[in-house]
Amino acid sequence: MLVQVGETLQRRSQLANEIIKGVIFPQFLILPLALGLVWFGLSRGLAPLQSLQHRIRTRRPDDLSPIDPRGAPEEIAPLVDAFNDLLARRALSLGAQKRFIADAAHQMKTPLAGLRTQAELAMRETDPKQLQRSLMQLVRSAARTAHLVSQLLSLAHTENLRDSAAMEPLDLRRLVRTLASEWVDEALKRRIDFGVEDDETAAPISGHPILLRELVANLIDNALRYTPERGVVTVRTYANADEVVLEVEDDGSGIPGAERAMVFERFYRMPGAPGDGSGLGLPIVREIAAQHGARVEIDDGIAWPAERGHGAGTRISVHFPTL
Repeated sequence: MLVQVGETLQRRSQLANEIIKGVIFPQFLILPLALGLVWFGLSRGLAPLQSLQHRIRTRRPDDLSPIDPRGAPEEIAPLVDAFNDLLARRALSLGAQKRFIADAAHQMKTPLAGLRTQAELAMRETDPKQLQRSLMQLVRSAARTAHLVSQLLSLAHTENLRDSAAMEPLDLRRLVRTLASEWVDEALKRRIDFGVEDDETAAPISGHPILLRELVANLIDNALRYTPERGVVTVRTYANADEVVLEVEDDGSGIPGAERAMVFERFYRMPGAPGDGSGLGLPIVREIAAQHGARVEIDDGIAWPAERGHGAGTRISVHFPTL
């Protein structure tokens, strides 16, 4: 038996068109609705981010206060915390720069005015001897001003390296010996017995070579400036089980116990203190020591013979954690 079924092409095309219309037309209705729902969901979800963005964009350039994390999505809370930490570090950096500018402006006015006055007086001198004395005084004032500028720049440099100085293993004993040799001529010029003592063993610490050179140089310079002629200044390094100690000792007038906390303040000088220091040496030492996780202590020097005629002396020690 043979059965044949036929269908015109027109009928088949009509059926295909009906199928397509049944699929396409509902899509035209569903797709806009789906897009609307997606847009609404994203808008609601991103609204806290847009609010946070608006708050950051409308901030004043000098506003470094922390961002209020309330209202921000929980997922970006760590990002907000990290950004607040960055703002805090930036505020510290700007604060250090502002303090430096203020300190420099305040401290430079007096010596510069003095230099100008001394130069004007020297120009009016007609007596060669008086002129020579005026010029010598001018040279000493210029040297003090140069020392003050150098100390200010060192302080600014150490503060800018706070929390960013790259530490490396080094031998403090070797560093101190190398640096102390550079101060021998200055000690001879001041007629001071200057020496270095150590036990010939390594003193390993983790530190920044440039900052440590600055620390040692300031301690030695401070001791030489406040030690009278024919005095003694000794630099020592030694290592214990858990720390490396650097000591700089002199037989000068000493630092009274009530003044030992004050001498670490910027530009503070004890009333009646000899020498021509700027009051920045020990603040620089404290800043560098803090960056190395070290502590600074001030004690009396060793008991010098009474016939020397000098003071009780001062021993400044810096205690570094050993490697």
